[in-house]
Amino acid sequence: MSMPSIVPRVFMMLALVILGGCLSTPLSSLPKLARLDFLTMDFAEVRAGLRQPSALALRPGDFVMTVKTKTDGSSDETADRFVLVEATEPAERQSLATEAKPGFALSVWRIAPEDVPRLASIQERTRVSIKYGPRVRGSIEIAVTGGCVRADIPAGPFAVSTYLKPARGESFITLSTDADLRGMIMAKGQQVSLPRC
Repeated sequence: MSMPSIVPRVFMMLALVILGGCLSTPLSSLPKLARLDFLTMDFAEVRAGLRQPSALALRPGDFVMTVKTKTDGSSDETADRFVLVEATEPAERQSLATEAKPGFALSVWRIAPEDVPRLASIQERTRVSIKYGPRVRGSIEIAVTGGCVRADIPAGPFAVSTYLKPARGESFITLSTDADLRGMIMAKGQQVSLPRC
């Protein structure tokens, strides 16, 4: 799944998978992430996993993937935002079951089918840039951007973990472990306001 060695990686599949901008990727995940190739990924098969406190629920639009691209020689950066939709079939959560913890809920998310062609277009534009230039470089971020609460939540850290499954038949890769959603929201200068569901 890697590009030829003479072609530097155009996309970083982020250890940079970011929860609200705070990097908490385990070192053991970095080699797996480094092997991923944005140009050959089938985004119809890619899945994002989430472990959040059971009191937290996500509403449509609260879990998103953003693909940022920039063309060499240009100061303009584009940001394509994709709202992730929950994959509710029990088989989708099966390979994430080892991450279960008391008091937490697991869920699996995917790119909406109607958004897959938009991602394929970004992949093609990037492939063309490698061949003909100027080079397109970019990054992918996966972020929890909000939510609502089903019950009172205590003060202190609000731990959320994220995972990425790059293809059917592969395992989930841990992107972030127990990142403090409350702290990340506050670090961005925003109020921590999670409404009742």
